[in-house]
Amino acid sequence: MPARWGSFGIGLALMLAPLALGYDSAGAILHDVAAGLLVCVGALAALEWPRARFALGIPALWLVEAGRRSDDLRATAAEIVSGALLVVLALVPSARRVPRAAPPLAPPRGVSAARGAL
Repeated sequence: MPARWGSFGIGLALMLAPLALGYDSAGAILHDVAAGLLVCVGALAALEWPRARFALGIPALWLVEAGRRSDDLRATAAEIVSGALLVVLALVPSARRVPRAAPPLAPPRGVSAARGAL
């Protein structure tokens, strides 16, 4: 589960990267904000459905490829690093959920709760 929250954090970082790094291009700003939103939604889906983590590989590979083709050096660095981290985190399995304890058994029929306590 920490890997899914890490993926969510990468999505948030992608959305904030244009503000923090000061991108020169409006296209790069829109691209990273949209990709960050997609990664955040995918990470939240992977929390509910663990196999959905593999779907995060698609935007991860897209980010690496888009980073290689970008003209803005700051956007290139943010996209390649984010994409590489997402690929690694998509391969990390989710933590096994702890099974819940079985509910206590009800007293047999015909035995009242007060009598069963004696």
